[in-house]
This record gives sequence, structure tokens and C-alpha cells, in this order.
Amino acid sequence: MSFSPTKIPINMQFLKNILSRTATVKFLWFLFLSSHIVLVLMMIFTFPRINNQIGNKAFDLQTFGYSVSEARSIVNAMNEQITNLYLFPQLSLFDLLYPLLLAQFLSSFLFRLINLTQTKKGVGSFVLIVPFLAMLFDYLENICIILMITKSADLSEYFVLVSSTFTVLKSILTTFAWLCVLFYFLKWIRIKHWKV
Repeated sequence: MSFSPTKIPINMQFLKNILSRTATVKFLWFLFLSSHIVLVLMMIFTFPRINNQIGNKAFDLQTFGYSVSEARSIVNAMNEQITNLYLFPQLSLFDLLYPLLLAQFLSSFLFRLINLTQTKKGVGSFVLIVPFLAMLFDYLENICIILMITKSADLSEYFVLVSSTFTVLKSILTTFAWLCVLFYFLKWIRIKHWKV
């Protein structure tokens, strides 16, 4: 089935053009598999080593954020080897690719589901942007983490609060995007069932 971008009024023509090309079944599978391959690499290769060294979850995995004392404890527990591992490949490769691939997958999948369910323009336009907002906060979080673990920034209460807020916003928006996928998928199933 082909999808016409005109079915969903999106303010950003650039995003609309991209999603009209990436909402095919083949491309969705490519985005899903590639993003989750990167996720698996992080979960079996970098994060276990980082978590083991610091005796806590890495900054990226602190869904509800972290305090100044927790941030200082993590930074102080890191040795040179783990710091370098965190910088590469975790932050500058894996966590550069993963947010982009995941955002593209979620937005493309939502684009397809919104077309199938013929969702009203206002809601549809907002939902499509959410995964990219999560990606933005993920990248801002990464910048803060780099500054913290390289000790390029003072771990003040304000700086840690900003970094922690980016982490929380990333988590909230990503969760919201997945819930939207589930909602529109179930809506599509219901519509499909009614047509039978």
C-alpha cells in the first residue's frame, strides 16, 4: 500500500517528505532491526562494563534522573579505561546512532498508522514530532554526560539538574511515543476488524 503525505498535514515539509519514504514495511523493518541491534550492543558490551565499574546505572539509564551526589559518585568511580569506553563507542557512536534510528522508526511507524487510522491532522502532526524531540533531549543529555565524565564542567547543582532534566524528558517522550504506537496500532486493528 502506498501512502500519500497529503493525508497528514504536517507543518514541516521536510519531515513530511522523509516520512512518506520511510513508512514502507521494508524500511520500517530496517529501522527497527538496525536501531535494536545498536541497543543490544549497548546492553551487552558497553553498559555492563560501565555499570560494573561505577556500582550504579550509567547516566543514560537513570530514567528518573539523578542528584548531584549521585552524579559526583558516578564520575569519581570511573577510571580512565571506563571513561574512554563511555566516550567511545558508547556516546560518540552507539548513542549517536540509536536515538536517530529509533526516532526515525517511531515517527515513520506512527506516520503509517496515522494514515491507516485516518487520524485528525492536529493530533497526528504533534505525535510525529515527539520521537525527534526525544532524540534532541538524548543528544543534549549526551553532551552533558561528556562534560561531566571528562570533568570539563563543574558538577554544580544547576548543571546536574539540567543534565538530569534532559534524561527525564528523553525517557518521558520516548515512552509516550511507544504508547502512541501501541494506541494507533490497536486502533488500526479495531478498524480492520470492523471492516471484516
